[in-house]
Amino acid sequence: MPREIPSICAYCAEGCGFSSLVEQGKIASIEYTKDHPVNKGGLCLKGNAALDVITHPDRILSPLVKEEGNTFQETSWDEAVNTIAANFKKIAKKHGPDSLAFLTSSHCTNEEIYLFQKLARVLGTNNIDCPSFHEGNLNIVDLAASLGHASTTNPLSDLANSKCIIISGSNFLENHPIAAYWVFEAKARGATIIYIDHRLPPSLLICDHFLQINPGTHSMLIEGMITHILEKNLFNQQFISEHTSGFETYKKDARKQSLKFTEKISGIPAAKIKEVAELYASSSASSLINCNDFSSQYDYHNGTTTNLSNLALLCGHLGREGTGIIPLLEHNNTQGSYDMGASPSILPGQVNFKDESQNKKIAKGWKVNKLPSKGGISFPEMSKAIKRKKIKALYIMESSPLEDNVYGDQLKHALKGLEFLLVQDLFLTETAKQADIVLPVNCWAEKIGSYTNTERRVQWQSRIINPLNKIIPNWQVMCDVAKKLGFKKQFTFNNPEAILKEINKVIPAYTGISANRVSRTDGLIMPCPTPKHSGTPILYTEHFDTPDGLGKFNTAFYTKKVEKTTQRFPYFLTFGKTPTFHNNVTVSKETSPSTPASAELFVEINSKDAKKIHIQDQSEVKISTKAGSIKATACITEKVLPGVVFVPFLLLSDSGRTSCSLDPRAKFPELNETICQIKESGGNKGEQ
Repeated sequence: MPREIPSICAYCAEGCGFSSLVEQGKIASIEYTKDHPVNKGGLCLKGNAALDVITHPDRILSPLVKEEGNTFQETSWDEAVNTIAANFKKIAKKHGPDSLAFLTSSHCTNEEIYLFQKLARVLGTNNIDCPSFHEGNLNIVDLAASLGHASTTNPLSDLANSKCIIISGSNFLENHPIAAYWVFEAKARGATIIYIDHRLPPSLLICDHFLQINPGTHSMLIEGMITHILEKNLFNQQFISEHTSGFETYKKDARKQSLKFTEKISGIPAAKIKEVAELYASSSASSLINCNDFSSQYDYHNGTTTNLSNLALLCGHLGREGTGIIPLLEHNNTQGSYDMGASPSILPGQVNFKDESQNKKIAKGWKVNKLPSKGGISFPEMSKAIKRKKIKALYIMESSPLEDNVYGDQLKHALKGLEFLLVQDLFLTETAKQADIVLPVNCWAEKIGSYTNTERRVQWQSRIINPLNKIIPNWQVMCDVAKKLGFKKQFTFNNPEAILKEINKVIPAYTGISANRVSRTDGLIMPCPTPKHSGTPILYTEHFDTPDGLGKFNTAFYTKKVEKTTQRFPYFLTFGKTPTFHNNVTVSKETSPSTPASAELFVEINSKDAKKIHIQDQSEVKISTKAGSIKATACITEKVLPGVVFVPFLLLSDSGRTSCSLDPRAKFPELNETICQIKESGGNKGEQ
């Protein structure tokens, strides 16, 4: 008889559950878990492909060391660990601990990520980051400044209790079908659904009001709604007086904004802006869904998330059922990665590294004299740091930034200047090919550990099958390396459960999270501050997690200078995610590395524009920007506005992307949008 083992989907951040049916040591199939609180038995395209990766023939099964001629040879685990430790020790001694840098993945478990950042910091550096944070995954950062915690406020299932839902910046139905289930449930109960995007959704049946904005103007539109609510005194004065600060200053500044200006910039008539503002404000329970599936990263990190917080505070739609802000993150453990401290400026528990009290507390718990006091180098800044000889060694765990990220080309050139590169991964990715040592890793079904989904739900993944070829788990490799470096007493863990027990002591929100408690089907929603605490599905029911317990109104007005089209570049090129693209690689590529990443590269163009430039549907076209060009298949559609074109998040080099200016605080890149031209072309799609 096959055994049925509870499992967690390893792809997106919604944390869907299913069961793996194991027979004779192998997973025979998956079974849908109808009582799982997130997905109620449903799985999307990515979840249904979960088994493909387990026995893939291209998986790395033994440690590899690079020999002369850039060829890899198998080596033993002991030799690999000794070589890694020797290189770290030599480089740190010669150049100092800040010559080391660490990049992890938001697909790793909480326990793996916690140990990873701990290793970096006991070695003396804050040069620790997670590349996926810089592809739009941290629209939660601004929530911390306004509300106190960088996370969603309510569970996904609570959307069903909303009376009004605003969906902003999301290819919602295609990319988030599980979350969409709860929105449809709300709609069936009579909720009003407002959908804001620059691209038509696959079906307008989900929404009562669709606002097709100009690309990158979400922030401007939310400002317009706030302006109208203030002018008509539709705000919740009692909530503002009892639970917020900074309102009078904010109100004075916000009223300077003109709805006519909002209409001009966003493309949405002032009357429609007023209508949706009144719907949101007057509802007894309104919620906001936001993510970066299509929104300009600049737009989000230049005020959209802050303005969504301001809107919720203004109307008192926080701390209750059916209210709140739901940022839909991308990877299965993005929230956990941030909670565990995989950041150059954030320690475990979302603590700023400059917080002396918490800094000393963590150092004492780790049995070290002090933690590094200097801010770390973020992932987007690492290429320059390597070129300037500031970073000499890099440790990358389960991430392939050369393929998955906007900085791929820059980083590939920079990596050649390293003295030592270590990569742990399932496959010999483009990043792994540059390494001096490559270590194999366990796939999701071979791992043991916890994950925190987009709604803060912590779930435990038990080992389903034994690791292929007795591959040593990441956590054990880190412990072995740390002991070689002289940190034996800091890395005495025998299993992931022991690591979680240390997390309980270091991160107050995880104190009540034990392997036993989160192994149940519904897990626990953190914060869970005591061993008997039942979790916190809804945040801020009594007060906010700020020092004074008040939500903060923060000014974040639209300041983007839109790049104007020219005769040579007459179209706005925008980027986004589609169901078959998981971050910047396709699902088929993750499960089958031999599949070309450009297999489904297409460009959406409005029928009026296509007619004007004589482009036929399904013909091959060349998209050119000031930086470079790429080829794709034309898809003639009414989804995009005239003058706007769209491609998936799959431009394989910087040449096809816009420039990467950084937000000075959060270090986010601007990925959308740039101007371009489109012409018919011959040759292979995706070819540069």
